[in-house]
Amino acid sequence: MSSVGNKTNNNKFKCISNIITFFQYKNNNNNKITTISNIDTPTQCRRKAAVDDLAVKPVTQFPVEIDNEDIFASFKNVHTVTVKKGNQSLGIMIIEGKHAEVGQGIFISDIQEGSNAEKAGLNIGDMILAVNKDSLLGCNYETAASMLKKTEGLVTLTVCNPNKKEDKAKEEGAESKSNSIISTKSEIKGPSRPVTPKPQPSPAKEHHADPTTAEIHSNENTSIEIVTDKKPLGVIVVGGNDTLVTTGAVIVDILPDSVAAKDNRLKPFDQILEINGQKITPDLNGEQVQRAVKSLQQRFRLIIHRSEPIETETLEIELMKKPGKYLGVGFTVGNPHGIVLSSIIKDGIVEADGRLQKGDIVTHVNSESISNKPFDESSTILKTVQGRVVLKILRAKPNKRMLN
Repeated sequence: MSSVGNKTNNNKFKCISNIITFFQYKNNNNNKITTISNIDTPTQCRRKAAVDDLAVKPVTQFPVEIDNEDIFASFKNVHTVTVKKGNQSLGIMIIEGKHAEVGQGIFISDIQEGSNAEKAGLNIGDMILAVNKDSLLGCNYETAASMLKKTEGLVTLTVCNPNKKEDKAKEEGAESKSNSIISTKSEIKGPSRPVTPKPQPSPAKEHHADPTTAEIHSNENTSIEIVTDKKPLGVIVVGGNDTLVTTGAVIVDILPDSVAAKDNRLKPFDQILEINGQKITPDLNGEQVQRAVKSLQQRFRLIIHRSEPIETETLEIELMKKPGKYLGVGFTVGNPHGIVLSSIIKDGIVEADGRLQKGDIVTHVNSESISNKPFDESSTILKTVQGRVVLKILRAKPNKRMLN
């Protein structure tokens, strides 16, 4: 198609720059539509209002910079979160997905425990709408990951979470439940279940040392006390009647710089039998065990059993990962044996397979050791692996022990 110009009212264009463009221009005087194509981009236009007649404004940069936050008006619970980026990453994993309410977008699939992202208030399931002033609407996974990787210092994320109301209701219900799971005698105020008798002294061999300094002895039950001042203890455990560890709670990771790490007595694969007088028994499910361990207490009085050698089993799980599919696991790093699976994401390959469990430790991916690797490197290995994937797993398998 040749270049056509409308001569009415002497509307002429002075054009430079050799790029091909195509748009329609409507003359306000005679209502004729003039098509202009295969011409140079206009840099000077005598009738300056002409650009305003375009139905779609030209995109001058990508990603699109936000100049009007009203573009997020249709999303629920929109808010900004400022995260200080560490030396390596923000501490989040993202996926490209689709939500029934908000549609296609970039979502947080996992958050590294103890990271700045967790401390800033980001949540799994948050949809990231923008990174600093750059919108993520319409971006694919590769573009979003690249933008997040390039950020430095203080990073402002605009996020929404359509499930916030539902999560809050669950939280409130769980909070009332947790009050009956674990309490010291002085904290019990109108319990929501029948009062259990005062725990009887454990028949296990006891060392009469100060529990705040007592060392943990192998193949014995040891009573220790850790002062937390209502800060998280900082351990990741697996246990509960709906898990593979049905008695006690086995420590699978200790978060760096946590209260437990600074105390320096607990180790991975230690078995917690009692917390502040509350026995971890088979009638507790996994959620109740997690809440007991994560509750904020002034101090934690624990009865610990440390087995030598450690009580574990090793297995290999083979999966098939096709292009466009994701394994769907969240994990933490820090365990000397490998990465610890902290969550299994809905509709992922791992959930569909059903053999991996939260608390499993991945030591190898296709014969490549993954122990002592940083979070970013481990994440890249799991994301980029394709086809036949063989995961070597170390799983806690403690003997059944119960305090009488």
